[in-house]
Amino acid sequence: MIRTLFAASALALTAAAPLAAQPMTTAGGAGTMSASDVGMQPMMGVPPAEFVKQAAASDMFEIESAKVALGKSRTKGVQGFAQMMIRDHTTTTRQLKTALMHDKSVPPPPAMLPPDKQALLTQLRGTPTKDFDHVYWQQQLQAHQQAWALHKGFSTDGSDPALRKVAAGAVPIVEEHLKMIKSAMTTAGGPM
Repeated sequence: MIRTLFAASALALTAAAPLAAQPMTTAGGAGTMSASDVGMQPMMGVPPAEFVKQAAASDMFEIESAKVALGKSRTKGVQGFAQMMIRDHTTTTRQLKTALMHDKSVPPPPAMLPPDKQALLTQLRGTPTKDFDHVYWQQQLQAHQQAWALHKGFSTDGSDPALRKVAAGAVPIVEEHLKMIKSAMTTAGGPM
């Protein structure tokens, strides 16, 4: 049953592959999804140093979990999504680092994942192949909801203009990822 659900999600994402192969753009400003669409409220009042720390950790987790998915998932849709995660989150990391080069008042983020994200990555690595896609999609949904809340909030009230621009550019990218995740989970027969 689970394999059938995963196969259906793979077909849905494979059908969306031409979209996934296109580079994400930041057109449209700070996105179009509402808090009810995402399932989280924007995080307001986040200081710039905390925004940098959380945004970098989010990107790092997305990239590292995608690498695990490329090695463990047997589903083309998951593998295609993982490749897109590496590409898009490498881009948002580069944009964050560029903003920090021009604004020396905010310290660079830690080079290591925080313990909560490291624990998720460890869980993903230890997940049996037959259950991998299910766990990966669940983690991706949660991670992207949190990323949206962070970026949406900072794009609205962030006190650092360069970082606020980075956040505003990330929101539509994260929203596109969320739409793909939700579509894959719905196609697979409802929330996994």
